Amino acid sequence: MSYLRSVLAVAALTLVSVFAVAAPASAHDELVGSSPAADAKLDTLPSEIVLTYPAAIMTDGAAIAVIDADGADLTTGDPVIETNTLTVPIDAAAGSADAGYAVEWRVVSSDGHPISGTIPFTVGDGEPLRDAAAPLADGSSATADSGSNAALALTLTAVGLVLIVGVLAVVLVVARRKSGPRQPK
Repeated sequence: MSYLRSVLAVAALTLVSVFAVAAPASAHDELVGSSPAADAKLDTLPSEIVLTYPAAIMTDGAAIAVIDADGADLTTGDPVIETNTLTVPIDAAAGSADAGYAVEWRVVSSDGHPISGTIPFTVGDGEPLRDAAAPLADGSSATADSGSNAALALTLTAVGLVLIVGVLAVVLVVARRKSGPRQPK
């Protein structure tokens, strides 16, 4: 019986370990603030875009574009990262008085995973750009791979759980056979 208890304790510990490791993998940093905010209606085009995250972001892999209805990128310089804030200047004079824009962004979060998104906003009576998906400086799109990390973590957790249950079932069958009724000598 102590063998069976040991096996159950190891199985329980393994199960807890799988969930403890998988939980952080599906919880990445996310954008917590932006200027302009998503769906903002502005009187004039701002001179810069500022994005804020809950933790420090990495300088490698950061990309941002401010796209107008014609697909032109209005950024005029490289993004500047200060701990958890990304700022990029834009050419406010190149914009239209009544137009929609989209900020396409991608950064590497504090846990090392890329995160990305789109922030639509308008100036004057313009319509927001919701499906801009313009290429960033490196030729990729900010919205190309936004949910695959969470799906992968969920898949790995499910596979791990199935494996643990299978091993536990085999161990229980073997333990039961070993501790079955004993024949008198």
